[in-house]
This record gives sequence, structure tokens and C-alpha cells, in this order.
Amino acid sequence: MRSVGLARRLTLPFGKAKPRTFPSAQRKSVRDLFSRRDRSYRELVELETRYLQGGPVREAIDAYALMVLSNGWYIDGEDETLVQDTEDRLNELDLSGSLWQGIVDSLVFGDAFQELAPGAGTRSDEIVAIIPRPAKMFDILTDQAGMITGYRQFRDGGLREDYIDLDPRDILHISLFHVGGSRYGLSLIASAKDDIDRDTRMICSLVDSIEAHGKPRYHARVGQPGEDVSQAVLDRIADQLDDLQTNCELVTCRDTEITVLDSAGVANTKVYSDLTIQRMACALGVPEEILGLGRGSTEATASVRQRVFENKIGTIQKRLERIYNEQLIDRLTGRPGEVRLKFNDISPEDELREVQYVTAVLNADPIRPLASRKWAQQRLRLPVDEEEDDGFAF
Repeated sequence: MRSVGLARRLTLPFGKAKPRTFPSAQRKSVRDLFSRRDRSYRELVELETRYLQGGPVREAIDAYALMVLSNGWYIDGEDETLVQDTEDRLNELDLSGSLWQGIVDSLVFGDAFQELAPGAGTRSDEIVAIIPRPAKMFDILTDQAGMITGYRQFRDGGLREDYIDLDPRDILHISLFHVGGSRYGLSLIASAKDDIDRDTRMICSLVDSIEAHGKPRYHARVGQPGEDVSQAVLDRIADQLDDLQTNCELVTCRDTEITVLDSAGVANTKVYSDLTIQRMACALGVPEEILGLGRGSTEATASVRQRVFENKIGTIQKRLERIYNEQLIDRLTGRPGEVRLKFNDISPEDELREVQYVTAVLNADPIRPLASRKWAQQRLRLPVDEEEDDGFAF
């Protein structure tokens, strides 16, 4: 869905901020040269490994990107020609691919970095490609007040000897969650690290237990009490038991007795597995159903969890709209605030409730309406009839 003709947003001419406060305690010692960074290359590699190798972890992270983009995006503005031109440029730049990678990288590493690559020749001043880059290779450069002054990419990973510095205009920087005073965003995987590792250890333990005790083991007694049985006979019986497969029958003479060990197998595996998955779903902020659980919950409980997750997704969408509008859309148009990136509502039920609310407001007082037609069109993201003015404020 695309909407045009909405009231123009005002872009306030604040200019570049000049803070007087500091983002964190300021060190003065020369030892700062060797102090611990906000994050290390090794830590970032470990976060990436958890995403790439953890099935439930990757499913949870990808669920965020899927939910954000599931209902699509559109360009909103008054100038229909500018709206269409901007939408064509964004499709050419594969905006959806940029959004997906930006969401995933920012949740895995805390920050996503994508190069806004210019063209050659006559297009040297235009953005012709958005190229995702490994977030683990970047540092954010700031001034004393914590304002971003540029980005540094290390070509040699953790060695930090070979690098290039980039202007803020060269990079599209996406970060979704923050702690005050930190130049870097919060990694969702880092926040859930303990629960992810516990789940991994639990599953490894369960697999080891099943392999050790899931298949019955046998204890065979050969001969009569006091009889000296040769080692060759014992080895032959042991080999026969070791070669047993499913649906095999055992036939022995009267002086051989075979008993089964671990006949109960491994119990309560589901309880342990579900416990760690539930904790991990909570730590990653997704409904249990996304990770394959929730079968024992009621439909009402599942609906509440889904509703909460959709509200979170809506907040993330607004954050992404602001980032892409300021760092990309305004540069493409050269007319800040004229057109804006918007996401369609993730929940059809929300749109229905909005329609019902607007209808109730318009019909509350037929003689003197509480709101105007223009207000209703704006509220429902419909094209505004600029020629018509019914005289009511909104």
C-alpha cells in the first residue's frame, strides 16, 4: 500500500548538535591507549558463530526481519512524481535486502554498517549501491561529546594495524537498541548469551546421554560358579553382544545368563529441552511458538504473546524509518522531509481497529462532527483531498 498527499512534515533547522555533557567518564591516563575497547573482535566473532550455528537462535533473529518486512513498505509524500521516482530508486538499490541485512546485523552485533557506494563518471555524486559489510570489522569514531565523526574499517580483523577511515556520509549505520553513553548498539545475542550457551550445553548433554543409554547394554554371565572360563570364550560372547542390532534374538546355552542394563533409557528429555528453549525465547524476546514451543498454552495466551511481539516490531519499524529517512531517503531526493519511508502495519487487526475508531469519531455527532474528512484521511493514511476543506480543525 502506498499513500500520497499527506500533510508535509516540517524539518526543523536545528543543524548539528553541540552537546556540553559527556557520554561516559573521561580518562586522562596515558594507559588509555591500552585500555579495553567497548567491544572486541573476538567477542563479535563469537556472536556471529552463535547466530550461524544455532538453529533456534537464527530462527529467532530472522523472525524479527521477517515480521518487519512481511507487509512491505511504501513511500509517503505530497509530490507524486517525487514519490514514484524515490520508490523506483529504492527498488533499484534493493532496499528490502538492505533492511533485512541491517536488522539481522544490528541484532547479532548491535550495529550494522552498509556502504553507500557512489557511481563512476557522471554518477560520482549519486548513490548507486548499498553494500552490507561485516559489522565485526568496524569501529565507530566519536568526538569528546560522543557525536559520531566517522567510521573505521579494519581490514586485518583483530590485528588493528591496517584500516581505512570513512566519512559518516559513506556509511548507512543501523542500530536498534542502545544503552545511554555507549557508542555501540546492544546485541540481542550478547544479551541472551548465557541462556543460549545453557541450551547448547543441555542439548549436548542430552545427546550424549541418549547415545550412552538410549541403546540397551548387556551384562552376560558365562559358565557356572567356580568355573574358569577362558578369555577367548568371553571375547567371543562380547563380540556377539556388540554386533546386536534391533530385532535381534538371543539364543544361548543354559550356563549363559544375559541381563539388560539401562532398560529405562533416558527419561525427561523433553522437560529439560523445553525449559532451556523457553528461557532462550524469553531472552531473545520472541514468542515461544516461533521456536517450536507453545503447544501446551491456550490460544488466548499465545495471542497475547503474539500481540506483544507485534508491538515490539512496530517500534522497531519506526526506528528503521527514522534511520533510513535521515541517512538515505533525504540524500536521494535532496529535499529533506519531502518524502518518507513508511512500513505497512504488521497486524491487519490494528488497521481494522483504526477504521472502527475513525468511523466512531466521525459518526459521534452527525450535526457537528468532532473531526474533519481531512483528519480521517490522514489517520487512515489515505490521499488527502487538498481542495476540500470542511472547516473543522483537527
